[in-house]
Order: sequence, then structure tokens, then C-alpha cells
Amino acid sequence: MPDPFDLARLELTDDSEFLRLLREHADIEALRYRDGEYLMREGEDSQEVFLVLKGAFVVERASVRPDLPPVILATVLCNPDQPGIVGEMAYFDTQLRSASVRSSGGSFILRLKPAHIDAVIAGFPGLTRAICAQFSSRLREMNRTLGGFQAKFALNSQQRMAKPEEVLFRQGEPAQTLFQLATGAVRLECNGQVKIIQADQLFQGFLEPEAFFRKSLHTCTAIIETPAFVVSIDPTQMQAVVRGYPELVLSLFD
Repeated sequence: MPDPFDLARLELTDDSEFLRLLREHADIEALRYRDGEYLMREGEDSQEVFLVLKGAFVVERASVRPDLPPVILATVLCNPDQPGIVGEMAYFDTQLRSASVRSSGGSFILRLKPAHIDAVIAGFPGLTRAICAQFSSRLREMNRTLGGFQAKFALNSQQRMAKPEEVLFRQGEPAQTLFQLATGAVRLECNGQVKIIQADQLFQGFLEPEAFFRKSLHTCTAIIETPAFVVSIDPTQMQAVVRGYPELVLSLFD
């Protein structure tokens, strides 16, 4: 469990917004987290927002397979001049936590409620800039992701999230649909051999495109390994695929 701490340990100036925030909102907790202690865990319905004043934290997500270690998404170093915000999406909605966050080394943190964000925005410009910078970073990251998808989805195709263990196609079946993996991983089972393939390891993300273009049978069974964004393209869009991905078609018929 984290321990309370006195902000005087951080040697802040008297006009520090952190000190004023605690004076005006006594219900905000100042806590020191030890190395490895979790601020939040994936799947929780907690609503706290954490303002990391000093230290570092690791953002991680559980692997699909329980025997594998968590996937590290980010490691963030913080100080009073550049504090970090964790769990800020609780300010907007009540969805379950999408990732776990743990302290890396000792971290000094203010634990806020979502309502405290309103108070910060109303009277703490320095902290507001830090929060806005975090929101802006999230939006830029989302825009980059959507921009990358846009070119892939120019075709008249179907896009959806696929869950682990969903079978896209089976070995020996006619290749009547062309599948493109935008994110995630797929498990290919071919004559007793098993291989895990990430989206970025596939040529433009396509799965067995040769079978689709040659109207032949699939040589492997493709099973979703991790949550994945999948594009499905039917034969009526074959000309659009050729126009959009000429290098793909050329590589198949060399």
C-alpha cells in the first residue's frame, strides 16, 4: 500500500500550484508508491486520476496468453516541472481501465477524483497546461492511427475488431475473401506447423493474397491470436485492390 508523504520533501517553491491545490482541496491524497506498486490495474472500474509529481511509471497490458509477460506500452519519467497524468480518461467516462500502471522506483503522486479536474481547470493554469498536453498527445496518437488506417480503407471493404481464437479461414477452403490485418497478430497453422505473425510482418498486412488472386485454396488456417483490426475484401473489389496495391500484385506474379 502507498504511504502518505509531505510535499515539503519535494522542495517546492511557496507559490507552487501543487501546494495550493492541496490547501484548497484537503481530500486530495499525497501518496508515495514503492517500486512495483500499482496505481491501477487493467479491468478495474476505479475512477481516480493520478498526478505524478516525481518518479516514473510503466503502462502495461496483459498478454492474451497467461503464460506470457505483460506487454509494456510506455515508460514515463516525471518531475514537478513536467508532471504526468495517469487515468485521466476517467474524467470523461466510466469505462473499465484499459491498462495497468505501476510505479517504477519510488514515485510521489497526488491521487485525485475526476471532479478535482474541474477545480484544476478553473484555477490552476500550470496544471491545466500539463493536463491539456496529455490530452493533446492522446489525440495526436489517435489521429496518427486513424490516418494510417485511412489509406487501407479506401476500398469498399468491411472493417471490424476480431477477437482471439476467431478463425478467418481454414486450410483447403476456397479463398473467396481477402483479409488484411491492420493491427494485432494471427496464428497460421500449416500442415502441423504453427507460426505467430504480427500485422507489420505481412506484406501490406495481407493474408494469403495469392490464393485470393489466383482463386485457389488456402494453404493454411488463420486464427486471430491477439485482438486485431481486420479488413475483409470480397472478389468484387479485386480491381480496386490492384489499383491500390500494384506492388502487391506484381510481387505475386513475378
